[in-house]
Amino acid sequence: MMRQAGRYMAEYQALAKRHPSFRERSENTDLIVEITLQPWRAFAPDGVILFSDILTPLPAIGVPFDISDSKGPVIQSPVRSKEQVRELVPIDLDMLQFVGESLKILRNEIDGKAALLGFVGAPWTIATYIVEGGMTNTYTNIKSMCHTAPDVLKGLLSHLAQAISDYIIYQVNSGPSVYRYLIHGVDSFHLMCGSSGQNHISNSGHD
Repeated sequence: MMRQAGRYMAEYQALAKRHPSFRERSENTDLIVEITLQPWRAFAPDGVILFSDILTPLPAIGVPFDISDSKGPVIQSPVRSKEQVRELVPIDLDMLQFVGESLKILRNEIDGKAALLGFVGAPWTIATYIVEGGMTNTYTNIKSMCHTAPDVLKGLLSHLAQAISDYIIYQVNSGPSVYRYLIHGVDSFHLMCGSSGQNHISNSGHD
């Protein structure tokens, strides 16, 4: 219930006023736990979803970002070249300790009364933000990349796939029994890249 739905709650709105930074709310262990538990305490659903964001692991792979109240996520240096892909680092799970700590606390708080769901974004979904530099309705840059630089896109997706796999394993080891895998935008992959673009990506080399 909490990821989007729980944000309408007065309890959450009051907390958001005290802590106006979304990144603080999604990267502070105490706040993550409190926000995650709010709808569970109110409605006792069968599942409790970790309050997080799909971009949370980005700094851990070398992609800093901010969240603007007016624009949403903002990535100052979008990744659009082979050199930038090579500069990405293996995910540093030490930078995500607040996620693991939150899941362990939540597991104890819930105590088997509901399923604890972890939360990650799919590589393609995350790639759209990294390439576009934030939210987009047009996907102009990543659409172009499908056809003009498929090796760059393949390299980026490969790096993200490994990073997210490691992130999932880290979360699983911290407590959740079920997973929410956010794949918003995956349908746009076929629409933007088409069969020819997908073939370019599949056949392109990456080193």
